[in-house]
Amino acid sequence: MMGRLLPFMWCNVWRNRRRSVLTVLGVGVAVFVVAALGAAVEGMTFPVREVGSQELLTVREAARANVLASRLPASYEDRVAQVSGVKAATGVLSDLAVVGTDMAHVFVRGVDPDRYRQVHDIVLDPAAWTAFEADQNAALVGFRLLSRLDWHVGDEIEIEELRLRVRIVGEIPEQGVDLESHMLVRRGYLQVARVAEGQVSYVLAAPQQGHRATDLAAAIDEAMELAPVPTETTSAGAFAEAVIDDFMGFIDYLRVMGAITVVITLLAAANAIAMSVRERTREIGMLKAIGFKPRLVLSLVLAESVALSLMGGLLGVGAAALVVGNERGSMAGLMLSTSTVLTAVAAALLVGVLGGLVPARTAANVRTIEALRGIE
Repeated sequence: MMGRLLPFMWCNVWRNRRRSVLTVLGVGVAVFVVAALGAAVEGMTFPVREVGSQELLTVREAARANVLASRLPASYEDRVAQVSGVKAATGVLSDLAVVGTDMAHVFVRGVDPDRYRQVHDIVLDPAAWTAFEADQNAALVGFRLLSRLDWHVGDEIEIEELRLRVRIVGEIPEQGVDLESHMLVRRGYLQVARVAEGQVSYVLAAPQQGHRATDLAAAIDEAMELAPVPTETTSAGAFAEAVIDDFMGFIDYLRVMGAITVVITLLAAANAIAMSVRERTREIGMLKAIGFKPRLVLSLVLAESVALSLMGGLLGVGAAALVVGNERGSMAGLMLSTSTVLTAVAAALLVGVLGGLVPARTAANVRTIEALRGIE
């Protein structure tokens, strides 16, 4: 029955073309905003998700509000490595710089090549790693960062904010790790440049097979309890999340803005559908008079609302794919993932269902005699 009424429903959708077009455009803009904000959040939280997928532990200075300000003696890497259950440990000096005309945030990690490779399993050209080991001024740069800043292997890069001048000897290719957007430099060089000789930001520890990360974290903190600088051990994902919270705390703000956009569009769509129902009161009365059940009337009006919202949703998702889902968007730190697209489409469906629900119920519950009284 419903299938045979689809042409009738489609005609009703476009009965007032101007209003329908404005409704579709309004939903499209809202879905585009939701998708764009989602792409920004995805890009910002990428390190959290990817680092969190690795069974690594991060040992940092306890009670430090800014995790990048954490400072531990470099000797802690040996002390952590001696804890039962730890396979390998390495100290990392981490810093942040703003680079380029587009003010790109670059996370720089100072690492000891030999120890870092024992802890962090990354795919890399052996020649690039050999060059990194051999040169104190060498740097390995993630492919995303290379593309965004238009750097190339062989370039000499100066980061004035960190007082670094490095030569890029290799690219960290795509492999689903946060290093794709980061830079690795020699730890000793970064320590001298940042006046942090003998210090690291944190110690990265890899558990031995069969040891639970949570139990090992407690064991490490217990072993370091009497150390000069108290430590706090968490998963690498929790550490990355703390970094995100410190430097990109407006993620929740972006999510709230997306929700507000959906709510405003929901109200506008509901108003447009309600106006359409009011204009068709007599028609709805006639439909009920010839035998249309209230449930069928409700379904027809609700289907019109969902159709308008879905058209707007597809328009918004298409625009997002063109604007933020391309390579340029990816290099700018935006990630339009499948989950973001599905969330945007779900937002469009939500607008269609909730926006049309009240007008549809009104149409379904209107008394036939009252609707027909409007006929002149």
